[in-house]
Order: sequence, then C-alpha cells, then structure tokens
Amino acid sequence: VVRRAAQSTAGELSSVEPPLTPAQRVERTLRFWSNTVPIIVAYAVAEKWLNFSNYKEGEKDLLWDRLHQWGSAKLSRTMNELKGFYVKSGQLISTRVDLFPVQYIDRLSELQDRLDPLPAEVVKAVVSKELLNGEPIESAFSEFEDVPLGSASVAQVHKATLKSGKVVAVKVMRPYIEPKLRGDVQNVIKFAKAFEDLLPLDYYLVFTEIAQRMEDELDFRQEAKAMDKINDLLQKKPDGTRRYKPWLKTPRSVEGMVTKRVLVMDYLDGKTLTQIGEENKESGASNEALAKLIGEKLIKSLTKGFGQMVLEGGLFHGDPHPGNIMVLNNGDIALIDFGQTKQLTKTMQNQLAELCVMLEEEDRDFSGIADIVADMGVKLTPEAKKDALSACAVWMFDSLSEMPGNYTPDEFSENSPVRSIASFPQDLVMVGRAAVLIRGICAFFSIPWSVSRAWAPLARWKLYDVPTNEESDAKRRLLSFFEKLNFLRALVLGFLSRLWSPIAALFSLGRRRAQQQA
Repeated sequence: VVRRAAQSTAGELSSVEPPLTPAQRVERTLRFWSNTVPIIVAYAVAEKWLNFSNYKEGEKDLLWDRLHQWGSAKLSRTMNELKGFYVKSGQLISTRVDLFPVQYIDRLSELQDRLDPLPAEVVKAVVSKELLNGEPIESAFSEFEDVPLGSASVAQVHKATLKSGKVVAVKVMRPYIEPKLRGDVQNVIKFAKAFEDLLPLDYYLVFTEIAQRMEDELDFRQEAKAMDKINDLLQKKPDGTRRYKPWLKTPRSVEGMVTKRVLVMDYLDGKTLTQIGEENKESGASNEALAKLIGEKLIKSLTKGFGQMVLEGGLFHGDPHPGNIMVLNNGDIALIDFGQTKQLTKTMQNQLAELCVMLEEEDRDFSGIADIVADMGVKLTPEAKKDALSACAVWMFDSLSEMPGNYTPDEFSENSPVRSIASFPQDLVMVGRAAVLIRGICAFFSIPWSVSRAWAPLARWKLYDVPTNEESDAKRRLLSFFEKLNFLRALVLGFLSRLWSPIAALFSLGRRRAQQQA
C-alpha cells in the first residue's frame, strides 16, 4: 500500500513545473532587468526634463500621474509574471503608502495572495510525501479543502480537519521553489545596489536583510519554532504572569506535524487586511467607515504587540504586510505567516528602549538621541547636517512630532533625513518595516499615532523596572466586551448602509412609475 501511495505521489509531483535550467535562469534574469530598468530611466529623464521645462504645476502633476500609471502597471505586470521573490518585493512596496505614489500602492497591493494556486492533487501529494511517509492523506485528515485559503510565492495554505476533529491550517511549500527564489533575491539586490542613488531609501540593505531571512522561510521547522516562541511571549505580561487576552493572536504549530516543507497549525477564522480592503472598495464604503470599524483597534493592537515582541523578547514578525494581518470574526487582530522573523541582540533592544523613552520626553535631548542612533550603527553622508541622526529617529518612530533641523518626513524630498543616511544597520531594517507599516496604516485611516509614545511604558519597564500600569485583567475583560459591542455595531451599520442604496433605488423607481401612471 505504501509503495503504491509513493508511486502515486511521484506521479502527482511529476506534473509540477520542473526546476529551472541554467538557460531559463538567465532568461528570467534578463526579463527582470529589461522590464525594470526602463522604469527607473523614465523617472530620471522626466525629472531632468520637467526641471527645465515651462510647464505649470498642474500640467506637471498630470504628466507625473501618467508616468506613475505606466510605471506601476509595468512593474506590477512584471512581478506578477515572474512571481517568486518579486512578488514579495511588491508586497513590501505596497505597504509604503507614505513613500510611493498611490498608483503603485493600488497596483502592487493586488499581488498579495494573488498567485495561481497549485493543483489540489499536487498539494496532497506533497503532504503525503513530506508529512505522512507516503501514506494517503486520509490517514491523518478527515477533511482537506481543495481550494487554498491563500497562495503566496513560497507556499499555499489549506483549511483541513484532523482525525481528532481539530480544525487546522496546513501550509505546503511549492515544489522546486528554493533555487528560483534565491536567484530572484540576487536580482533584486543587484537592482537596488545599481540604482541606489535614484531611490529615496537604501533598499539594498532592506533586501539584503530580507534575503538573509529568506533561508529560514524555506524551512518550516524554523518557522514553527519562532511562531510558537512568539505565541508564548504574547500570552504573558512583563512580570511573567499570563495575560487575560494577548494584543495579537497568533497560531501555534500542531505537535508532531511539522517538517521542512509542511506545517500544520491552528486555524484562525477571519479576513486579512487585503481582503477587507477589497471588500471595502467593492462596496464603495469610505475609509472613515473602515476606520471606525477596525482602525483604532488595529493600530493599538499592532503597536502593543510589536512593542512586546521587539522590547521584551527581541524576536518579532519580520514580514508585516496587509496579507499577513487578520481581523478575526470576533474583532481580534492576528498575525499569520512567521516565515520571516528577526532576533535582536540585548544591546539593540536596550538601545531601542532608550530611544523610545527619550523621544517621549517633553524636553527632548536631541544630542543624546543622535548618540544612540549613531551607536546603533546608522552612518551619515559627509555633507549631512548634525541634526540628521535625531531626525531619522523621529521619522521612524514618532510621526506626530516636528523634526529637528527643519527636516521633512517626505522621503522623496531633498530635505528628508533619509537622504542623509549612508548606511543603515541590518538589525534595524525589520524593526523599521514594522514601525513604517503602522505609520502607513495610520496615514491610510488618518489617525494620529506615535509608536515611540506607545512603546515608552514598556521601554521604562525594561530599562528601570518601572511598572507599565497595564490595565488589570478585569478592566481588559470590560474593555474587550465593549470593543466587541462596538465591532458588532459597526458591522450592522455597515451592512445597513450597503443595503440602503438598492432599497432607495427601488423606492425611487416606484415613485417614478407611479408618477408616470398618474
């Protein structure tokens, strides 16, 4: 029986696209460069040309808009065709609502959870081979849904039910994906290095750090280990006692059901921010309505949860994009996909804690802030102003405050402190992604928020053992009850508002017919 199952598994896997040959890898590289270089060149030429033209500001805006439309469509199409790590790069860009034009955000956000799924028989064959030693999938699962919950560049996830009755999510790695991803990573890194002078931020360092984390993403055993460790951390208060309710929900792996290419874990019932955004756009609901529904709870949960991970444990989720953030059916916020995580050193944790405390102080010591940023490893260009280091700290962690040195938070501006950075420590790259994601969500919902101020109480506890004054369990239960009521109220109001339009249209049609008959 096992031999027949193994033969069946081999037959199913043989239908999968085989590994790339050397010639195909070269062709893939050429496709990437031939499609992306023209975009960068077009922007460089347009900037020079418009600087010397006589166009009015409105005319310039129209030309930039057309260029953004063309560039975003070309980049999105290229990434979608090549898939692999290019899709991950697009996901990163699509979270930067404060950095990239809206055309790029809209186009590239469509890449999230949009890859063509593997056939169900191939997925089951991989599970059989990797997890069940060739035995049929029915030996462990009473149900296994053919349609995936999501399909990404490394893996896809299916809902299933174990023989015990436990509902789980099964993450299955795409066959032969490892060499393709490694080749893609090198292309993106070389591209970021070649055009670093034309990009507003040193994306060479960003993608180099992501590439290093990619190796862990290609081993689900490492992902399960990090995921379970973060789950344990989020369940506890700073004093070690168990929380009534974690700020962020995360899945746990199922013991004995984790291999390098298959991961079985808790199933979380809800929708990703990507899915919610799509539904919101289709229904025509405003951002204000969405902000009332999930905005404040989302920002608070992400800030508090990442503060715990970064400052308490030092191990945190390293790929926070809208496809990896969920709003559960009960209104709770959850994180999924722990393929990329980052472990900070104790020194870096303490430096970040000191930075948050100093940024919260009313009379800020910008000289001291600059010293901490320099100690972290941030280096400036020779022509940079002395306030650039402290301005970089404000830019990353406190978007509510004015920057020292009259710098501007706009990264495309010549007066942005980011332009003064010569090199950025890789340990800070992932922390920066989390902070910038939260800032981007705040900008989307038009909600004022400061990461450093939210992290400051936890930072004081870490540095000086000062109590965090966290809400008691009884207060958290009460707040949780009212949060659920507010969540249900917003859901009902949103449903009624969507229902009213067709009802109003029917009444209007009825009145017109009555008037015509009269």
